[in-house]
Amino acid sequence: MRKLFLLFVLGGIISGCDDGDVIVSTFDFDSETQLQLCGENSTKVIYGINTDPNESLSFNFEDENFTGTSDSLQNPAPRTINLDNNNKLIYRSYNGGISGSDYFCNEIPPSSPNVVDEYTSTSGGSVVFNTTVTSQDDGDGVPAEMEDLNGNGDYFDDDTDGDGIPNFIDPDDDNDNVPTSVEIAVNDDDAEPGSLPDTDNDGIPNYLDDDDDGDGTITRYEDLNAYDDVNNDGFPDLNPADDDTDLDTIPNYLDPDDTESLPLDLFKKYMISRTFRTFLVAKNVTMDHLASDENIVFETLMMGYLDVTKSVRLLVD
Repeated sequence: MRKLFLLFVLGGIISGCDDGDVIVSTFDFDSETQLQLCGENSTKVIYGINTDPNESLSFNFEDENFTGTSDSLQNPAPRTINLDNNNKLIYRSYNGGISGSDYFCNEIPPSSPNVVDEYTSTSGGSVVFNTTVTSQDDGDGVPAEMEDLNGNGDYFDDDTDGDGIPNFIDPDDDNDNVPTSVEIAVNDDDAEPGSLPDTDNDGIPNYLDDDDDGDGTITRYEDLNAYDDVNNDGFPDLNPADDDTDLDTIPNYLDPDDTESLPLDLFKKYMISRTFRTFLVAKNVTMDHLASDENIVFETLMMGYLDVTKSVRLLVD
């Protein structure tokens, strides 16, 4: 039995000769290979394909909960899946181009192209998932670096309203049910360049001030008609900007002359977009050739990365 040993491989050329025949001509997968995910039930497939030559590397595994995302605000801890009869790493080369979604995401793959070579992992070894959040922002118009209020470089420890959602991913930083994007809008032509609205001149910009007009009634409680319009889910239409008791065109929450209060400890529901990147690394893997006694041994193989974007609803307790 001939063995091809590859130690600390991050992708590259693999070739082996047996009476002059090349078993594997390339194995070009590395940290820049973009992977895709298939499977909505317990069986999942993460795969990458190359077109010159035509080849694929896939990881078939059992996990009904894997989505490539996380509900945690912080980066998820690395995860390891051991290779066995249910969790397999498979390399294939083809005599033509393949559509990854057709080939890996359907129960019955297309009849063509044909598989030229196939290597499948044996039991032993593992695949490690390293996931990081590469993009998450509330899109409120305030750059994330400006929401690092204490300037320590850690965006996660700035939470003005104490709702558990850091300012840089909180569309309503002061929990007053007026979105930050609305509260930073400058409508005064005489305002200083770069300044932010501060209606009560208390030194706290409106988007961080839960009582914008300083009248002693917090902005959230000046939403007097919240229950006049109820959404399809039975949730009130929370919008303090709709209330103007004295009809002076200034909403109550910005008008110190209007102080009527409706205690309302409910909060608007917001959606933000988060993108997760998972790098897959195979470790201590032996892959057997389907039709011969050839095998390939990897100590480390970087398979590539999987990007998944998820829209999540932020709820305040």
